[in-house]
Amino acid sequence: MFSQRFNADGGVMLKAEITLGNQNQWLKISTFAFGTLNYGDISVESGLSFATYQFLKRHTVNTSGLAYSYEFFALGGIGKNTNLLGSSVSNMNTSIIFNPKGKGGFNGLGFGFSKDYLPNSLKSYGLKRGAFLMRFSNASHNIHLSFQNDFSVGWFSGAGTDYGVTGSLDIGFTKINNFRTVQQLGIGIDLFTARPDYSQSPRNPINSDDGRKNVWYTLPPFKDLFYGNLYAYATHQEHNYTLHSKLGINSQKTGAYIQNILHDGLGLNPRFPWLVETKDKIYIEVSGNLFVKETTND
Repeated sequence: MFSQRFNADGGVMLKAEITLGNQNQWLKISTFAFGTLNYGDISVESGLSFATYQFLKRHTVNTSGLAYSYEFFALGGIGKNTNLLGSSVSNMNTSIIFNPKGKGGFNGLGFGFSKDYLPNSLKSYGLKRGAFLMRFSNASHNIHLSFQNDFSVGWFSGAGTDYGVTGSLDIGFTKINNFRTVQQLGIGIDLFTARPDYSQSPRNPINSDDGRKNVWYTLPPFKDLFYGNLYAYATHQEHNYTLHSKLGINSQKTGAYIQNILHDGLGLNPRFPWLVETKDKIYIEVSGNLFVKETTND
């Protein structure tokens, strides 16, 4: 009787992905595992990913290299949780593991972490980030929120670096259409800043509000590497392939505005020298995935 109250669901996906865009271009091979464990109305779920990718462009920088990355996340909450749509909170994966026969929902929250290992001149930007996750789901619909940052506080396990891909926010809606098809719509924000030069006093005049705020100088070779992406995204997934696209703007002024609020309001001074006079640019990215998937239900 005790064992009959437990229910486990899970899936493993092996995937090849090509991504083209004006900030990232790569060919990636990865594996993604996701599973749930339910006891009555209490549920926990977790995902783990590993990937290697050959890139020609990364973080707007035109350079080539071989990189590696991993991700782990776990959530706890209430619900029967049998549709596996918790896989949608993954930041590394644009493909979704789902169970079209799942009828139970889920309401919960959790944490995660991820790390990118970059080579050569980008090596110092391969940072670890923590994630705070929320998810609300019924039989075939799901809403998730993922906030990622590199600060380190308690279960929020970032590197504490405050540069690189320093902060991201992702809010998405996912729907299982039928046994073969799942779709997703969402919005996202990504902030990227150059490495600060701690050997110099923070007296940079850029983004200083006429000298009233302390602002870091930054280190070469990417002293002016900043972007603030605000975008919408869409995913269409069939039986063994996924198409994923992002479209938005790269706005230095908006990126500075968001980060300045955090640094000024939370006492995390100094600011960073965002190039606030730069005109906004279009941000676009398209990914195609081919995968094989095995799902279990015990």
